[in-house]
Amino acid sequence: MKNVAMIVNSLEVGGLEKVVLSLLNHLEQEAFCPHLICLDGEGALFGDHHLPPERCLVIKKQVRQFGPVAIDFRAIAEIRRFVKERNIELLHAHNRAPLIYAGIAARLAPRRPALVYSEHNQIYSASASDKKTLRYYLRLADHIVAVSGDLLETLRRDAPVPRPISVIHNGIDGERFAAADGSELRRELGIAADEFVIGTGVVISEQKGIPYLLEAAKTVLEKESRARFVIAGDGPLREALERQAAGLGFGERLLFLGHRSDMPRVISMFDLYVLPSLWEGLPLALLEALAMGKPVVCTRVGGNPEVIVDGENGWVVPPKDSNALSQAMLRVLRDPVFVATAGKVNRARFTSKFSVHAMGSTHEQLYSSVVLSSHSLGASRGTRSLASTR
Repeated sequence: MKNVAMIVNSLEVGGLEKVVLSLLNHLEQEAFCPHLICLDGEGALFGDHHLPPERCLVIKKQVRQFGPVAIDFRAIAEIRRFVKERNIELLHAHNRAPLIYAGIAARLAPRRPALVYSEHNQIYSASASDKKTLRYYLRLADHIVAVSGDLLETLRRDAPVPRPISVIHNGIDGERFAAADGSELRRELGIAADEFVIGTGVVISEQKGIPYLLEAAKTVLEKESRARFVIAGDGPLREALERQAAGLGFGERLLFLGHRSDMPRVISMFDLYVLPSLWEGLPLALLEALAMGKPVVCTRVGGNPEVIVDGENGWVVPPKDSNALSQAMLRVLRDPVFVATAGKVNRARFTSKFSVHAMGSTHEQLYSSVVLSSHSLGASRGTRSLASTR
């Protein structure tokens, strides 16, 4: 059995964090013993993992400046001690800070564990100097994972390093979504049976492009009285967007639901899922829509076109283009045959490509390969070291 540890900043609400939880809870238990390391406290989703306390290390790192470097050496020492005591053979770091801490701690460990690094989407919004820094620290990894083909190409172009890199698409547990029923929620919200609900469920931040959705929604509502818009989620831009919506005069035709703990039920009541993001890795929101058989309109960013194929299971439009977004939404609303067909296609596509089982199986194969390579390299290093003392 291989001891592996996920290392993250925390398990706050977000797509990356949900992917990590899925890996922790679905790795093959007979082959892998999962552990968790959090650098900045637990986070709201921490209680969703199934690990015993002894397999978790929660740090609240306190960064100090040492010349040009800002770091917490105490946190590195704690990770090193955890790796040694739990005999960790592989560390899997998610995003840049966990990569740095895991990489340094691994090299200080008596037996260096292998290190896998997953890039989720940080590089898309990174400055030139941040990309240069990432390129430097990527050399700490033994293998790099990109969650989409577009992200892989971006890493090769903007942060090339001599390390193997592969694509492993995100996956989710589709059963909890497929079984959800949103009919009662529709009634609670006063949505009539003949209304066509266009919705999204996101962290309301700049990345998600909600201002463009509001502009597009105004056009749709002017042309189709059956349309109703629902935005679920919370975030730093929520209050500003609620003011924008009020200024556009939506009234009850557009609802902000805030944070919801019952997102499967919320998505279930949608007739069309829309995701107007400005950048993405491979968003779990699209996979949730697929699992529930919802047609999708999304933007052509990141891994979105790897999930949604124009005219087959949804429509893909340019980012920041409210007109294209509104036309795509109207196209789906007015085509009930497409809605039904896309639903069937999406359920099948989810099962074959984006389930948690597909994601977990691919990671398990990678972990086994990287650990084996690491052991072989360690053995060769040991042989060379022994030979040098003769």
